[in-house]
Amino acid sequence: MRIPVVLLLGILLAPPATAAEGVVPKAELFGGYSYTKDGDQSLHGGEASLALRLTRWIAVEADVSAHYGSELGISTSRLFFLGGPRFAYRARSVSVFTHYLAGGARSRAGITILGVDITESRTDFAMAFGGGLDVRMSDRWAIRAQADYALIRADGSTQREPRFSAGAVFVAKRTNAPDEN
Repeated sequence: MRIPVVLLLGILLAPPATAAEGVVPKAELFGGYSYTKDGDQSLHGGEASLALRLTRWIAVEADVSAHYGSELGISTSRLFFLGGPRFAYRARSVSVFTHYLAGGARSRAGITILGVDITESRTDFAMAFGGGLDVRMSDRWAIRAQADYALIRADGSTQREPRFSAGAVFVAKRTNAPDEN
């Protein structure tokens, strides 16, 4: 419940970007820590994404995240590879976005017995939707907090899991005419 309140306050308190600034992101490259769950097991890892701007408000995004964990001698990993549209509202010091991503999830579980690795892996359809908040630190750098709800379709059922990420964003800027969409 606190995250939506923080996002709303960020939008309301941030002064809007002016046409005189004339600079909007051409691309955004994100990298940072990521957390998800596989059933009751916590998985920790990292996430990277690249968003390329199509219009002032819309971008296309490619997203990859890898998560790892071990419990009771069983090691688990999950790799998400997703892509889709991103919609953003930009103010002078913050940017709020939402995205809708689809692709796949590569899941792997394994155990080592007497020095022999026994693993099972599979790739299934996956999608994630959510959003986040970027707080600008300089012209080229921002910090991001992001939350997604991921769905993985496997064996006729759907796994549902949260995905939380935080890290740094590198912003490639481009100067545009004030009347560009």
